[in-house]
Amino acid sequence: MIKEIYSFDLYEEFIKSFSGNSNLADPHFEFDNGNLYNSLKKENKKAYIVLEGERIAGLFVWMILPDEKYIEMLIGLSKEESSIREMLDYIENAYQGYKLDFVINPQHNLFCNVLNSKNAKFEEEQQWMSWEKEIANQYQYEIVLLTPEYEAQYIDKHSKDTYWTAEKVINAKDKFRVFLAIHEEKVIGYVDVTYCYEKNEPYDLWVDSEFLDKGYEQTLLQAAIKMNKPKKMMFLVDVSNYDEVEMLESIGFVPVVGTNSIYATYKS
Repeated sequence: MIKEIYSFDLYEEFIKSFSGNSNLADPHFEFDNGNLYNSLKKENKKAYIVLEGERIAGLFVWMILPDEKYIEMLIGLSKEESSIREMLDYIENAYQGYKLDFVINPQHNLFCNVLNSKNAKFEEEQQWMSWEKEIANQYQYEIVLLTPEYEAQYIDKHSKDTYWTAEKVINAKDKFRVFLAIHEEKVIGYVDVTYCYEKNEPYDLWVDSEFLDKGYEQTLLQAAIKMNKPKKMMFLVDVSNYDEVEMLESIGFVPVVGTNSIYATYKS
């Protein structure tokens, strides 16, 4: 049985049973437990428990955006494949034709099994890295905050296959800063980065292929880190992307143990 809930007070013991478990922990919760505890303070968030009789078998938090027909699972806690399947079936029936996004623990085999059965598309395993130490910037490039002068170029260069398109980032000025790398009055790189949280992160980092491996990525990130202080800066990177991991380490990022995740998506 699925039941909508409006507080997590009665479920602390169930929630704590997942924390620190390498096979079952939820990456969003391990990264910041506020992703659970603060979720119901915001619009478009719903929380549910799955009950087997009177026993709690699962707890899930979703962000649901009807205007965009988009759903993101913010938290998924369950040790039973049947409860995961029941929750997903419920969401599919309630929100037909929506895109469903998940960030899950790659070692959570039960969750992976259910998503595979839904023909979900999986991306590469990722890990969080945290900026921990100051390293001097060795490059002297022109890095500026986004202004109307460069808006058209930024929109043209921006990734299109993403939820946070350029237009959405521009309209979310309370959430994002955008830093641009400029060469001869042209935008040759950018980073979209949050600034409103205690732990902020770049959502999209891009540099024109002609200027790769010349330090522009490092310089963009260091500009974002400098303005973000004293808040923490995190970065989600593909585990197999050794070049990017090395680049991040060169400016003071270190891996955060226990936060590996994998992104999956399908349409209900």
